[in-house]
Amino acid sequence: MQITFIRHAETTGNLAGVWQGHGDSPLTDRGRSQAAALGGRAAVGEFDRVVSSDLGRVLETARLAGLEPEADPIWREISLGDWEGLTSTEIAERYPDELAALRGGEDVSLLGGESTSELGERVDAAVAGIREQAGDDEHVAVLTHGGFIQTVVARHLGLPGRPRPVVLGRLGNTSLTTLEYGDGVTMRVFNDAGHAGGPDRPDPPGTLVALVRHGETEGNIEGRWQGLTDGALTVRGREQAARLAASFDGLDHVYSSHLQRARDTAAALAAASGTGLTVRPDLHELHFGEWENLTPEEMRSGWKDEWEAIYVHDRDEPRGLTGETADALGRRIAGAMAEIAAAHPGGSVGAVTHGGAIRAYAAHVVGLPFDNRSHLALPGNTEVTQVALAPGGPILASYNTRPGR
Repeated sequence: MQITFIRHAETTGNLAGVWQGHGDSPLTDRGRSQAAALGGRAAVGEFDRVVSSDLGRVLETARLAGLEPEADPIWREISLGDWEGLTSTEIAERYPDELAALRGGEDVSLLGGESTSELGERVDAAVAGIREQAGDDEHVAVLTHGGFIQTVVARHLGLPGRPRPVVLGRLGNTSLTTLEYGDGVTMRVFNDAGHAGGPDRPDPPGTLVALVRHGETEGNIEGRWQGLTDGALTVRGREQAARLAASFDGLDHVYSSHLQRARDTAAALAAASGTGLTVRPDLHELHFGEWENLTPEEMRSGWKDEWEAIYVHDRDEPRGLTGETADALGRRIAGAMAEIAAAHPGGSVGAVTHGGAIRAYAAHVVGLPFDNRSHLALPGNTEVTQVALAPGGPILASYNTRPGR
């Protein structure tokens, strides 16, 4: 089953920088536009069930999006006690020690409100209740709050209670985050706010890099793990690249892997953005060694022990005996991103690369070990993952978003 978590639209409290918690404030004009845009997304009409927080800002978002949720206080934002209705500046002035403890990852009880662990327990109970009631093929929408969704994602990725630096970006108003529940939990999409203008810029200012997987190839259709094997885009792949390019605005530069499938996708993106294109060989896909351009079935049959070591026993060994590890791939892409960010401080750039490379780098950013890699879905063709390279370190701003999804 799948659950798509949707944050409410912008409120006057959000605009003023107020910590709302169980308090409430009305939607802004922009928030009402965001909610209407949310309702225009095709997937919104495909949910089998819709539930929500019972707070006014969430219910108003649902109404304007054309949704009729079952409201329940279990989906509310964290209760902030005496902090509710205050700005960050006011909280820092009145409660400096408590705020420092919270930002340091301590389990702070918020002066009459909830502690972070209490919120986590409520989140777990709410999600477990939905999972018990839903069928395997059902898709449930949950309209709720930013802190609630961040807690869901952090707990499923194994990040609860971690101190700063923060590794997950601030959720955009009306953004969608989709988790798939089966034997485990897989994050399919994080912070998809394309209909509302995309994720927020990093704070403090940094460089926002849109990592894009190339368009479809024949190897993708045949289920081959291409690695460094080159090949062209299919007709559908070129159409995907054109749609992607039409959705971007304001890129300062575009970078690409040296492989043709990435270069052709990047060329469309650079042309539409009216900017330059630089090829970086270090943006290439995972090197599969002797497994290059084979299907998983061919790998398993020819290298049974090596396959099971990696994909059964979760040991991050060189692929195909002579290839790369996922950890090495993540570090390679991280090095490229650091150099790109240094070349474009405060800018917005595109980097067209490959599915395995994007997942390995995202895992590197959030500190996800190899044996938990399945918590991140493999990006689809021309899906976009944005990373904010801020002074305090990289932040996963969004994952696997797609224009026109």
